[in-house]
Order: sequence, then C-alpha cells, then structure tokens
Amino acid sequence: MTSDNILELAVCIVIDKPAALAARRRAMQAVSRYPGFISWRAVDSCETSGMLADLVEWETLEAAQSAGDRVRIDPDFAPYAATISAVMLVQHFNAGQKI
Repeated sequence: MTSDNILELAVCIVIDKPAALAARRRAMQAVSRYPGFISWRAVDSCETSGMLADLVEWETLEAAQSAGDRVRIDPDFAPYAATISAVMLVQHFNAGQKI
C-alpha cells in the first residue's frame, strides 16, 4: 500500500522538558486544525535528554509548508517554540509504503 501523503520530521532540543511537553500538547491541538493536517506523533529520545521529535503527517507538501509558515505567528504554538533551544532537523518525506 502506498500513500501520497507527506511526513514531516522535526527534531529539536529543549532545556525544560516538562514545560516543553506541556506546551507541545497545546501546539498539537492548534496544528490539528490546520488545513491538510492528518496526524502528529510526538516522541522523546531514550538516549538524549531533552531531545524531542515530532512526526506530522500532511495531505500535501504545500499543506506542510503552509503550516510551517503559520506556526511562526500562531500564539498557540509560541509557548512550544519558546521551549526549543536548538532545531536539529526539519525535513519532509514522501510517506511511501506501509505494512
């Protein structure tokens, strides 16, 4: 089974992990209302303290890119962004096959 959807992988470092996790929940609620949003899987590293990763699925690359612009000005996303001390990776991928 193939999918035309886009997976966005964002990996970042936060200093105050409890604050980041709380703020991320609010950000997830905001982003879930964006056009083209499908899902958001939020994970944190087992090996690196303070490293979080977000895997967000979008209907199209354009929806993902538009969301990237929108989060910069969304007051519901701002508290999460404020907890991020470094962005390690933001990349988009074709969803590909699922089993």
